[in-house]
This record gives sequence, C-alpha cells and structure tokens, in this order.
Amino acid sequence: MNMFKTMLCVAGVALATMGHAHAADAVIKRGYVDNRYGQLHYQMAVPTDAKAKQRPPLVMFHQTANTSLEFGKLIPEMGRDRTVIAIDTPGYGGSDGPKEVPTINDYMTAVNEGLKNLGYGPNKPIDVIGLHTGAFTGIELAIAEPKMVRKLALVGVWLVSEETRLGAISRLPRYKTSVEFFEWFASALPRLQKGQLAQNVSDADWGLVIADSLRPLVRREYGHDAAFAYAAKLRERAPMITQPVLLMALNDGIRQSTLDSQPLFKKPTLADFPNLQEGAFFTAAPELGASLRKFLD
Repeated sequence: MNMFKTMLCVAGVALATMGHAHAADAVIKRGYVDNRYGQLHYQMAVPTDAKAKQRPPLVMFHQTANTSLEFGKLIPEMGRDRTVIAIDTPGYGGSDGPKEVPTINDYMTAVNEGLKNLGYGPNKPIDVIGLHTGAFTGIELAIAEPKMVRKLALVGVWLVSEETRLGAISRLPRYKTSVEFFEWFASALPRLQKGQLAQNVSDADWGLVIADSLRPLVRREYGHDAAFAYAAKLRERAPMITQPVLLMALNDGIRQSTLDSQPLFKKPTLADFPNLQEGAFFTAAPELGASLRKFLD
C-alpha cells in the first residue's frame, strides 16, 4: 500500500506542477482539440517575438508509454524562436484514446485531425519531431501529408529483424486489471529508477514523466503493440518520405538501428549524440535544440 500511496502523491505533484511551466522567452499553454477519439491534449510553447511566430511550428510526438512531458526542457528551448506543439498520443496523458489496440496509422490520422482542427495543413505547414513510437507516427504523417509536413526529425528509429520484432511482442506485459498493472509497475520500478539515475534526470522531472505514464492503466501497451506491428513495414514505408529527414541518434538502446536506417530515407541528415540518453531532453536541451535549428532553419 505504501507504494500506491507514493504513486498517488507523485501524480498529485505532477498535476499541481503542470500549471506553472514557463520559459523566459516563451509562454507554455495547455489545451485540447477535437479528433476522432474525443479530445487531444497538447502543450503549446508560444514565443513572445512576432517574427518567431512566423516560422513553421514544431510538432512533437512522444514515445510509448510517456507523454508530451518527456520532451522536458526542449519544449521551452525550441519555443524561444517558434511555436511548439507537444501532443499527447491518443490514449496517453490527457488525450482520449481508442478502446481497441490501434495501428500507427490510427494514431497518425487522429493527430492529423487534431492539427487540422488547430488550423494547420497544406497552406499552413509544420515541422515534426518524433521519438520512438512518435517517430513512426511522424513518418506516416509525412507520407500522408507531404505538403503539410515540411521537415521531419526522428529520434530513435526501430529498424530490426523479424526475429527481434516478434520477440519484443512476446515480452510485452499483458495485465488485464488495474491491480495487475500496478503490481507490474511495482516490480518494474527499480529498473525504471536505475534508468533515471543513469540519465542524470532530476527526481522531480523523472517523477512527473513516470506519474503521467501511468494514466492509460491496462491500455498502456497499446502504443507498443502499434509500434511493433508497424516495424514490419518500416523498410517499405520510410522510402516513401519525400521531405528532408534528420536522424538524431542518442544512446537510447536503439542507437545502432537508427544509424542503420539512414539508407531508407531519400534526404537524410545525421545528428549523432553518442554520449546523450533520452534524459537529454531535460539535461542537454540547448545542444539538441542547436542541432534541430540547424536542420529546420
């Protein structure tokens, strides 16, 4: 019971803290927009400089099972000179989601609807950065909307053998009740904490990300199911992208597959960060931001 009380306290801190995010040169707001699953939640960093608002917005898609919170300080960093829209994937964070396991195309269609309801489209294009599952969503959006997506940055591209893909599917936890889910989380907590310590992310930042990742409960693995199924089509789909692609290779467990994916893209650029892990969104945002700006601008 102490474990569950701790988790509830962390979640409460997350909700209390979310309303106070700000940056020196950007204002971070939160909002909702309609899509096929209901409401899509997003964070939006709005620069104070009028010229900065003229740049194409940078839309961020996170990995499973996290939320837009995992982009951390990169949101206000990039928000200094352009609008940033960090979206919670349907079913994660504050976004309504499907009741059945979706596909990556389902995620793409839902966020596409949300972005168009915010006013973006072929006549008002965007740039995109996607992390892991979010990278796959970004790939599909770039293919579906070549006039809407101007440039695409991918952080971690899961290009693997069929044996590795099927093995990953077989190892997914299959909890059926909330109790089973929390029992799984309790057993996984030491491993998660070890990752936090290795990445040098502060306890407060890590706690907010982890607390938000619990919200899907028994549907938490939907994103993994979708991503692992999509990986079988990656070699076919990636070459269909006509836009410039920035591959950002971190030391994130799929670094080599990201490097190996370069030949799949027509217009790839590599930004290699062998000494940075995913915690870099909190600990090295200016370095990542400089690479993104060089590519986008």
